[in-house]
Order: sequence, then C-alpha cells, then structure tokens
Amino acid sequence: MYEPFYKFIQQLLPEFKIDLALVEPLLESRKVYRGEFLFREGDVCEFLGLTLKGCLRTFFLKDAKEFTLFFHLEHQPVGDYESFCKQKPACFSCQAIEDSEVLIVNHQLFDVFEVAPDGQKFLRLHAESLAFMLRDKLLSLFRDTPEQRYLNLIQTQPELLQRIPQYYLASYLGIEPESLSRLKRRVHREKVS
Repeated sequence: MYEPFYKFIQQLLPEFKIDLALVEPLLESRKVYRGEFLFREGDVCEFLGLTLKGCLRTFFLKDAKEFTLFFHLEHQPVGDYESFCKQKPACFSCQAIEDSEVLIVNHQLFDVFEVAPDGQKFLRLHAESLAFMLRDKLLSLFRDTPEQRYLNLIQTQPELLQRIPQYYLASYLGIEPESLSRLKRRVHREKVS
C-alpha cells in the first residue's frame, strides 16, 4: 500500500535509505470523497500528503472567485508546506475532485526524516521541487498565452482533460470556461486542417 511513497522518495533521492520499521507505524491513509476538503484556507495544515488514488485540486479564493493552482493526481505531493512547517494558516484549500486516498505525513514522521542520514537532504529536495513547480506555474501565467498553457497541458498531462471538469481546467489555465470552450474548438480545428 505504501509502495508509491517509497517510489516518491527514490525518485527524489535514490540513495536515501530509511528504516521502514520507524516509518510505517507513522503512516496513515486518509479517504477524501469527491467535494470534500483535505484542508481549507485559513486552517493550519497539520500534515503533508501523497495522493495514492484519485485527484485533488489546490485553489484559493479572491473576490469570491476560485483560482486553481494545481491538480494532484496519483503519486503527487499535496499540502501547504509553509503552513505545515511554520504552523501558520494555509493560504489555499485542497479539495477532492474524485474520490481520493491520501497518504498522510505528520510531524512525527517529518521528525524521523530530519534525523535520518540524508533525511535533511531529502526534505530540502522535496521543498525545492515544490518551489520549482510553483515558479513554473507563475512564469507560465505571466509569459504564456492561454493557448500555450492549454497546449502544454495537452502535452504534459493529457489525462487531466478526461478527469477534470472544464470549469476547474479553465480556472487552472487562468481563463473563463467559455474562453476554454472557444480555445478547444480553435485548437481542434487547427489540428484537423
């Protein structure tokens, strides 16, 4: 059941070894049903997670409008890292789009990682990967046109187009749902011609 967690660790730092007898008792699996929140903006995020099954989205509200930052498919990390580490309110919410299962990493397990050989290196690499992901999203919103963002999505995560409702995809791309419909038609016409 925890195999995706160990694969995630190996992808970030293949040489990292940790005593599974210390880790496994601290791991917890949490079911989050479609529409339910894993955590909400303003709450302190008491854990980090890894999506085992399903899909969640990270978003925030501004002027009563939702802005989707990320989708978290299977084997992807989820959580508000700053809220978790600094025990301050989360600046976004995380909600299940599909019935999902998340592997929970609590503070006890985080402490086990910190004292393990290469544990701090692993945690730093994880924090860096999250920072780079956020940087890429931010740069794309400023540099790329909505069409470029949509085409990139088709190339890098085509499964999202089948699994995510259009209004969430539009929010993720930074456009209105009607604009996404027009964009999809235009891209399809260009492929056909």
